[in-house]
This record gives sequence, structure tokens and C-alpha cells, in this order.
Amino acid sequence: MKFLLSKLYRLLNLEKVSFFRSIRYFYVFYIFNSKKNKYDNDLKNLYFKKEDRNKLLKYKNLCSGEACVIIGNGPSLNKVDFDKLSNIKTFGVNSFFLLTEKLNFKPTFYTVEDNLVFEDNIENIKNYEVEHKFFPHDFKKYLNDTNANYFFRDSRYYRDEYNIPKKTNLKFSKNFNNIVYSGHTVTYINLQLAYFMGFKTIYLIGMDFDYKEPKSLIKKGNIWQSTEKDPNHFDENYFGPGKRWHNPQLDKVKIAYEKSKYIFENNNRNIINLTIGGKLEIFQRDDFESIFN
Repeated sequence: MKFLLSKLYRLLNLEKVSFFRSIRYFYVFYIFNSKKNKYDNDLKNLYFKKEDRNKLLKYKNLCSGEACVIIGNGPSLNKVDFDKLSNIKTFGVNSFFLLTEKLNFKPTFYTVEDNLVFEDNIENIKNYEVEHKFFPHDFKKYLNDTNANYFFRDSRYYRDEYNIPKKTNLKFSKNFNNIVYSGHTVTYINLQLAYFMGFKTIYLIGMDFDYKEPKSLIKKGNIWQSTEKDPNHFDENYFGPGKRWHNPQLDKVKIAYEKSKYIFENNNRNIINLTIGGKLEIFQRDDFESIFN
């Protein structure tokens, strides 16, 4: 029995969690939220099909040994010379189409995870002409896009009811075609996708990791709504008046970044932060101009 419990703890990353916290973990995840778990499974069965897995499988090790750039949406993007990124594969997210309108720069891959961002920008996202799009499986209810890629997302870390204890329920998927784990930032989705594609070096830009909370915010739990210009992104209309998003909770994002760093470094890969300024100090830093001269 002791051996089996020990093995179970290792499988669930619970080695450092006390016995009583472990009991609480199982209670919250599998008993208290049993209806929610069933709903998640029903959504998976409804929207995530064998053809979705097979389509994602085509990306496995597609870019083995290459470098890429994962682009955040911080104000520092306004200091980046995007002409220098024309010969490297890039990941864009959410309302990146606003930057495309300004600079005519499109990312190679495009991802949206937050349902509020999706709902508030649905027409722009539908009409955004990027060759490789990736969305959570349940976004199919909004779309009729057969060219998009749909992944099965485990969003337990993202949702408050699954946040006990924080550090034990965050996983990193190496098999993007089977499951992808939310890390309270779409960047965590892209890091798992980049790993799956085989990229060896990941450069980050626009990851300012610095959030200014406007006083006029309308808060309804973890759902926030703007009433003014957005000070936290490269465009003041990103989360402009009327736009909604979830509480950023940078403490949870930090855990996701630390997890990513551990996974990449233990598999002889690198994540390097090229953000101009900002407060993200988890990853090794380098200078954008020296890498892309």
C-alpha cells in the first residue's frame, strides 16, 4: 500500500505535499468538482475528435532543432523592429491582428486561449489570415473553420476551483496532440506547442510582466471589464472600453514560467528573454539587437 501511494504521489507531482493537503487535493479535484469534471469530459467527447489529434500530430518535430520567437503583447513591442523577424518562425496571440494592421507583420502561428478575448474579438479572429491557427477544442462552438487546429485543453489551473494547491496541479504537456495544460497565460500554451514542434531555442519578446491596474475597472470576480484606454498592451485599444478579460494573476503565471524553464533546460533546450525592459527575470536575458542584427 505504501509503495502504491508513493507511486501515485509521483504521478501527480505530489511528493512535497503533506498527507492532509493531498487528501484536500483529491477532494477538491475529484469529489467537490465531480459535476465540473463530467462537463469537461462531455466537452472533450463532443468537440475533440480523432481527426483533431491526427491534424496536430503533423506538427510533431516539424521544426526540430530550430529557433523561434514567441511574441507577448506588452507595450515594449512598440520598440521592436519587426522587419528583423522576417526569417524566423513566430507565434502571435489574441489581438495581435492590431499590430498586423499597423505594421503588416503576421506571425507564423497564431493562438487564442481566453474565451472572453475570443468572444469580444470573434470577427477579427475569424478573418485573421494566418496559415496556422490553434484554438481550444471547445471554441468549435464559435467557429466553422476547418483550416484551424483544435487542441484539448485542461484548464484546471486556470480556473479558481482547481487552484488547491497551486503548485501540484500544473503540468507541462510534451504531447500537444493529446492534451495541453493551461498556465494562466496563453504563452504557456505556445511554449508547449513550440516544445512539441521540436524548437530548440525559444526567444521571448513583448513579455513585460508588469501590470498596471486601471482604477476604473469593472470587476465581477475574476472577470474584468475596461472603461478606458489600455495601458498594458502595445495598442491602447487592445483591452479598450467594453473589452473583457480575466484577472491576470501574475503569481500564477510566474509558476507556469518556472515550470517551462525547468522542462526546457532539462531537455537541453533554452528559453531566452529578449524583451526590451520589463520585469520578467525568470529566464536568461539577451539583447534583441545582438540576436537579430
